[in-house]
Amino acid sequence: MIETIELPWRFGIIEVPAPDRYIRPAIEVTGEYSGDEFDLYQAMLRAGDVAVDVGANIGVFSIAMGQAVGKTGRVLAFEPQPLIFGTLTRNLARHGLERVEVQRAIVSDVEGAGQFADVRTLPEGRKVNFGTISVTSRILPEYGGMSPTPVVTLDRLELVRCDLIKIDVEGAEEAVLRGAVATIARCRPILSLECDRPNAASPWVDGFLASGYSLWRFRGTNLRVPNPNGVPIDGVANYTSIMALAVPPERHDALNRVDRTRLQPIDSRETLERLSRNIVVMNGS
Repeated sequence: MIETIELPWRFGIIEVPAPDRYIRPAIEVTGEYSGDEFDLYQAMLRAGDVAVDVGANIGVFSIAMGQAVGKTGRVLAFEPQPLIFGTLTRNLARHGLERVEVQRAIVSDVEGAGQFADVRTLPEGRKVNFGTISVTSRILPEYGGMSPTPVVTLDRLELVRCDLIKIDVEGAEEAVLRGAVATIARCRPILSLECDRPNAASPWVDGFLASGYSLWRFRGTNLRVPNPNGVPIDGVANYTSIMALAVPPERHDALNRVDRTRLQPIDSRETLERLSRNIVVMNGS
């Protein structure tokens, strides 16, 4: 079985899978993970807001959302990987966020029964970026298998209020959006979508622009200085975090609360595709 470890970070202790090769080293070195994106959600959300985290992983950004919306708000977090879902649930409890509603499910455009990769063991010394395991991933029998997993849509939640939806599902963002058409039309939330795969990001651009949304590319980094551990990051691989923000005009005040230097306007599908290709691995920066 894959073990998890507890690491000190900016809010106390957080649990991560021991063989994680992406989040674990970031927290070990700096005491945080993707702090720019963490701060983005905390700046955009307010007490009493409702947020949805699709592809919650171990819960770093669910924690950000839960802290921001407070006891009067609501956060719904979805994560399909069995190992990671357990870690997510424990991390939320550790941070006093048991009120965050968690579900082990695949979020898509249909309801039903599906399967998701369940990594249960790895060769000694093998490291994995669990965040890149997707709905299309398959696991060799000696390392685990496929776990029965419900498939849900956001529209079936029938939310009467939704202020922000974050979607990070390794190229399946379009399916999540198709299953949230009614929710988006009714609630007009801010959306944050991973866009490091240009072809996956582009199909929804025209629809959002036509409905009056403004689109922005947000660029953060996996590691940053200053950081909670007060350490330099020279010689450590530092990855850019590429996301697209879709913001309706009635929520533009949220943009005034974020670091505008990290935002670039997107006026077309071609612009997003060009910016999404610009993912840099920086060493010694």
